[in-house]
Amino acid sequence: MSTPVHLFSVTGQYASAPVLIYTGGVDTYKMGLHAIYVTLAQRLGITILGFDIAGTGESTIPLSVKGDELVLGIVNEARKHGNGKVAHLGFSFGGNFSAMTGLSGAVDAAIVLGGPVDKAWGKENAQNLPFGMPGIIGNDMGFDKEPSFPEFMAAVQQFSRRPLLDQTKNAPMLVINGANDYFVPQSDTLVFKGRPKTEVHLLPDIGHCAVLGGVSKLPEVIDLVAQWLPKQIGLDARPQATNR
Repeated sequence: MSTPVHLFSVTGQYASAPVLIYTGGVDTYKMGLHAIYVTLAQRLGITILGFDIAGTGESTIPLSVKGDELVLGIVNEARKHGNGKVAHLGFSFGGNFSAMTGLSGAVDAAIVLGGPVDKAWGKENAQNLPFGMPGIIGNDMGFDKEPSFPEFMAAVQQFSRRPLLDQTKNAPMLVINGANDYFVPQSDTLVFKGRPKTEVHLLPDIGHCAVLGGVSKLPEVIDLVAQWLPKQIGLDARPQATNR
């Protein structure tokens, strides 16, 4: 199993730096996140490795939890590519996979930004997903037509990370979302509160991933990441941005 990746580094000295792997969502491919990759590489001084989750972009396998194998394989390669320290930032549906790597301890640190991990896949939330999202997810999963609601519900149950959430061990985790998310319920962020080595932020007056449904709070998110991540992977904290 293989997939194209994008590497970003300020110095090009890959062997001496930690690696942050970065995954987007079901309709946000790695090319669409280019500006964020560059910003993180500059702010954090580490290597950024961006790739598409299963079912999206240049990935060659349908979206399913078998995509865990792809992610874990990239984690292993990233350890060889850098100095051995690997973190994972997942944006939107990519946050489902960074929740997996963080909760399972597969990485040294994990950041979940707007990840649907639990109640998002319950009937109440799933039947109200807006903007054709069931069709988008269904397409990524390999359906050749929009799935019926029963088909959709049966297919997405695999993405619940409840078994991992029920465990009490995890890597250091930073979990962020907007309080007004119309895709992911607040409970999928707040479920991480009280876990060991875990910091949770539910940002007011903003929606999905703290970038939709109002004035984007992405600069605030990047500041949170830049302050939190370095100490998890043995680096000095980076200064906050001065211009917004």
